[in-house]
Amino acid sequence: MLRKTVALTACLLVIGSSAFAQTQGEKVLDKKLWTVGSLLIGSTIYDVESTYFAFDKCVACYEKNPRMRPFVKAGKPWLYAVQGSIDAGVIYASYKMKDKDHKLWYLLPVALTVVHISAGMHNIRVAIKF
Repeated sequence: MLRKTVALTACLLVIGSSAFAQTQGEKVLDKKLWTVGSLLIGSTIYDVESTYFAFDKCVACYEKNPRMRPFVKAGKPWLYAVQGSIDAGVIYASYKMKDKDHKLWYLLPVALTVVHISAGMHNIRVAIKF
């Protein structure tokens, strides 16, 4: 628990220091970026938890995504680490695109959010059948 608290505090300090370093005219870390990033992270958590919920209900179920299958079999910590790394990379890329005034900076995180929500809903439907 202490490691999680220290890691979370360190992340917040890094994010906070970069937010304060911006000038008022070029604010990139605005409510839109925070909202898109939060939705992506929330949908990822929903997908991961619904995956293991379906596995608890259905013995014959398996992960259909061959790239994620080894991490799902390894357990929640590994899957969260991989999915968290992917989310961090997507949010960072989105941040950089927004910083360079790309109009479609939100496209990739929103698309991944939709994919995670769809996968989570599928997992719940499978779990309800069993």
